[in-house]
Amino acid sequence: YFPNLTLYLSRYICLYTYWSNTNFIATAELNPPKSFECEKLLENAAKLKGLVSAINITDNSGATVKISSMTVSHLINREFNIEPIWQITCRDRNRLAVQSDLLSAKLLNLVNILPLRGDELKQGDYPDAKASFDLNTEELIQVIKYFVSCVDLAGKELKPHLNNFNFCVGSAAHPGLENLLAQKETMLRRIDLGVDFFQTQICFDLDQLKRFREAIGEELASKTLLGITPIKSLKQAEFMHKNIWGVNVPDYISSELEKVAADQSISETESIDAQREIGLKYSKEICLEVKNLGFKGIHLMAIGQEAHLSEILKRIMP
Repeated sequence: YFPNLTLYLSRYICLYTYWSNTNFIATAELNPPKSFECEKLLENAAKLKGLVSAINITDNSGATVKISSMTVSHLINREFNIEPIWQITCRDRNRLAVQSDLLSAKLLNLVNILPLRGDELKQGDYPDAKASFDLNTEELIQVIKYFVSCVDLAGKELKPHLNNFNFCVGSAAHPGLENLLAQKETMLRRIDLGVDFFQTQICFDLDQLKRFREAIGEELASKTLLGITPIKSLKQAEFMHKNIWGVNVPDYISSELEKVAADQSISETESIDAQREIGLKYSKEICLEVKNLGFKGIHLMAIGQEAHLSEILKRIMP
């Protein structure tokens, strides 16, 4: 089933209207499986209906093979009428493949796109694979906007000339960078290229969040969804602090997790539950500050807790 132009444009207009008129929103992220069986992912998506404005579908995250992000985005939209945000990486596609996928996205009625660089291949199962990077992230954003004008990268007209490539384009942002003024300049440059919204890397540190907000200003904050991940264990906190670029887990969170993890008076199950409660407590604290600082909302990446996304949102949303 391929909707007509009127339906496509109405979805696009409604999405913009919704994002503009809603004070504080949430998006969430799901990872396609390394399997052709999507039942569990679709169950998790169904639980989010009415709780999120859109669901991000990752593109071979961790540089591992997964079902196509475009395919899963289409399934979520078709089955549940939930807005997907189709993630597309520069790592895996040259300019021919990118443009082919954009044409396919139009056919599948995918409106929201998040262009990304992509995780390093050395992180995944194929460290010796050859990455493309034929286009960088900003060049990919430009290609998408060329399509909005019904022109391809070679400057040739896309026919029939219906002028209906009305994509809503996102971009990543990084609140954990040392040079936040340079981050602001990057965000402003991408706005000029046609970016409509930002979703950030995870932020656990309230002080860093405030510095980020001060640096980027009110207008950019109003277009930005801050990345939230409720920590589920001390082990996860240590891994993210050491291995995820731009992510800092503050000492006060680590110390509280360490104290619970070392408590011999409680059972292993009680310890696991207590560590998760700590993660939820600080996530709720961050969410409240995100709202108070005038950000558009949050982007929930519940790593390893996808089946509990709906419960987490109900617990942490201000």
